[in-house]
Amino acid sequence: MRTYISRISTYFVCFIMLAGIFLMSHKVCAAEQIEIDFPTDRGIYQRNYDNTADVSVTAVYDGEGHVKARIVNGDSVINDWTELGKSETSKYSGVIPNVPAGGWYQLEVAVYDDSGSELAYAAVEHIGVGEVFITGGQSNSCNFGGAKTAAAYDTVSAYDAAQGIWQHCEDSQPNSSGFATGNGGGSPWPTLGDELTERLGVPVGFCSTGFGGTTIEGLCTEHYETIRQAITGLSRYGYRAFLIHQGEADTDATPMDEYSASFKKLIAMTREDAGYDLMWVIAQVSYAWSNYNNTAKMEAITGTQRSLCNNYDIFIGPTTDDLLGDYRHTDNLHLSEKGLIEHGKRWADVLMTSLFTRYQINADSSVTHGKINQCSNSYYAGESIKLTAQADDGYYLVPGSFKVTGSEGEIELSDDTFKMRAENLTVTAEFAQLPKHLLELGAKIKEAELINPAEYEAGSMDTLKAAVEAAKKIYANSSATEGEAAKAQEDIANAIAGLVKLQKGPGNIYTDSVPGAVTGDVYTAGNLKYKVTAVGNEKKVSVIGLVNKNKPSVTIPKTVTINGDKYKVVSVAKKAFAKAKKLKKIVIKSAYIKSIGKNAFKGTNAKLKIKVPAKKLAAYRKLIRKSGFKKMSGIVK
Repeated sequence: MRTYISRISTYFVCFIMLAGIFLMSHKVCAAEQIEIDFPTDRGIYQRNYDNTADVSVTAVYDGEGHVKARIVNGDSVINDWTELGKSETSKYSGVIPNVPAGGWYQLEVAVYDDSGSELAYAAVEHIGVGEVFITGGQSNSCNFGGAKTAAAYDTVSAYDAAQGIWQHCEDSQPNSSGFATGNGGGSPWPTLGDELTERLGVPVGFCSTGFGGTTIEGLCTEHYETIRQAITGLSRYGYRAFLIHQGEADTDATPMDEYSASFKKLIAMTREDAGYDLMWVIAQVSYAWSNYNNTAKMEAITGTQRSLCNNYDIFIGPTTDDLLGDYRHTDNLHLSEKGLIEHGKRWADVLMTSLFTRYQINADSSVTHGKINQCSNSYYAGESIKLTAQADDGYYLVPGSFKVTGSEGEIELSDDTFKMRAENLTVTAEFAQLPKHLLELGAKIKEAELINPAEYEAGSMDTLKAAVEAAKKIYANSSATEGEAAKAQEDIANAIAGLVKLQKGPGNIYTDSVPGAVTGDVYTAGNLKYKVTAVGNEKKVSVIGLVNKNKPSVTIPKTVTINGDKYKVVSVAKKAFAKAKKLKKIVIKSAYIKSIGKNAFKGTNAKLKIKVPAKKLAAYRKLIRKSGFKKMSGIVK
């Protein structure tokens, strides 16, 4: 027996020694550790109208190195490494931009030294981009249902604002709703989450703030801190709207003017804390308790709830007053499991109609001699729309003639701007013919715009451009006098007469009559136009456009020769290749390009391929993407 114990002791000591060696070696290999402070697992970020979200990340790391974060989906990289900045001692923060809707994704954070070796690594396994809602109200919004329900989809989450963490969306919902955890019952939110996930194909999250039996004034006072905690806790994730199911406690005794005032106050409070006009969806709720049948008061409260809605950022929600019988729990007040499921489906129907359906702006059939640019386009409710018009040649938009109408009548405009409603809208406008003196001025402007600037000295072209711009302001003013129009025509005529022709040199490059280029001069070489951006020791040019847009391919060289001097090609100007529908291939040979202007490739052929130097593939993809070219597969090395 002693020998046996002795052997065990010996083996135990050896085991401890080996374990110690392992732990020591492991500690040496992982001397530095990084911790992801934000987001937490199962976190969902609110997507925007572009169907993307900016993912905020914070990590804690005590060592030295470059802290980076990225989003992956299995073996696929969704968003490549973004470096996090040091915000305070040991804390690194940053934003991974434009993460597409979807998930679950994995968030990876790693630390690299200057040589590119990995020093530390951490990950959050479940991150989503989709829809997030704050919910609130009375007991039927928060865990008082007759049975607990759970979301079938794993991508439906619930946020615990008190702890700042997410969990799978299953009842009872995490919130402070009175009676312990909300009486330990069920809610409609798991069903709503499943319905929206099924219909939208994105993760869905909820944060429950309701309180059993509260009045609307109670939500503004003693129970508001729970709402504020949700707004604050979710601020970096974002949220789409506040969904409220409340009214039963106010049906019998609260005067409707007081109810309306308290509701408006609550909405204003949430918007102040959110920092913007948070959307609201207000359920129609009046059923107070078993056998309550004061229909006048019930209709008054649901009517008041509807009157608070405007159909663009406050919407009418579902009703549950008709959910009786087996839709109710045995107390005949709270919803049964069947009632909770029906409640969730009704919320889904309302939200799909109000928040997730695009509606069209149509031009009235009476509009002639021009078009309203926003017509035939579709928008989501709540989007800010500024109306603009394009008059036919020789006509102008009569100021103040824009009118927008919906089912509730004419919509008030401010500087021709309004909020889109959750319905199709009609716009009308009046276009009138310009007076004769402005028609003549318009013809003169067209004459000037047909002149090729590449054929004339920059200084003389600048004079003409200034005259044309001044004339356009007069032309755009339908009240301009004959004298103003005549003066503008005369200025254009004088500027045309003063143009100095450039001499055409070798290689189809225009050269000044005086040797040497000047910043701002425009030259052509091959099928490209260039503007001189720097002279002296560092000679640089920017590609500003095509000579012939009908050619199928073009090459951007490393340098271009002007007056015998080589100029580096360092940038592509905004709209340089815009509307070049015939262009199918651009070969970029220059490795000096540092900027590409906005909409440089707007309106180009859908099959356009852009070939870039292999060593510049990542950098040029980033520049080209920022310019508005979204087809990343079209950029090759």
